[in-house]
Amino acid sequence: MPTQRCALSTLVAVLVLLMVACKSKPAHEPEGYRVIGYDAGTQQWTIIRTGTFDGEYLIKKLVVRCLSYTWGDHDTVEGPDACHLQVGRLIVPTPLINKATPDQFIDVYEMPDEVLSITEGEGADRVMQQFKILSYTVVNP
Repeated sequence: MPTQRCALSTLVAVLVLLMVACKSKPAHEPEGYRVIGYDAGTQQWTIIRTGTFDGEYLIKKLVVRCLSYTWGDHDTVEGPDACHLQVGRLIVPTPLINKATPDQFIDVYEMPDEVLSITEGEGADRVMQQFKILSYTVVNP
């Protein structure tokens, strides 16, 4: 009997350890920038930034207003109504240009002077939009 109890105790301990080790991490939104809203009255976009910062997964909310829009070698258009982002879109940066699919290049850069820059495509089809970051808050639960 003592051998069976020992074996049973060992089995239970192993099962508990396996359950702890195999516990799945909570599902996170993929890392990137999700456009969640646009307020035409204030001309402000709301973007949720998800990502790992210093080893910790964070969700940050950015409220931005357009500064400028540039398409290829056309003149830059400035002003709060110049940019266009699709609400619901997840923008995932792809920092390296793939020569086979240059139109899929996306670079997102948060500049120290509170400017968010989104560049997509390459050459004549390149679109660069710049936004003033009006607020930036961590919204993790």
